[in-house]
Amino acid sequence: MSAPRTSAPHVDAALNALWRARALRYMLIYLLLACVLVTLRYQTQHIYPDVRALRAERSALQQQRDELSLVVQTLTSEQRVREWAIQNGMVPYAQAPKQTQAFSAAPRIPAVSLQPLPTRVEVKTTWK
Repeated sequence: MSAPRTSAPHVDAALNALWRARALRYMLIYLLLACVLVTLRYQTQHIYPDVRALRAERSALQQQRDELSLVVQTLTSEQRVREWAIQNGMVPYAQAPKQTQAFSAAPRIPAVSLQPLPTRVEVKTTWK
């Protein structure tokens, strides 16, 4: 059994017209936004190949950076630096001639007075 209708027929017609107007308005807004998005996509279609090329270039540069980092690490290793230094005249500490030296005594430190130094502060203020 259905519930009896309590509203008047003219109220139902006004309510239907209101909902139809809202539905039409929302559909027009949706179509307008869809057209805007399609237009933006069409105007920016040249950007995506450039982005792909930049990503590929970035990947190649990162790979080159990693390879160069390995080269720098091998060139600046402790063993290579030591070999270079020996070739250029460095004498290892273990093979260097050692000499002893007698150091003279340090000069005596003057006695420190326990009396505080006189301190006086003068301030002159000139107003203009």
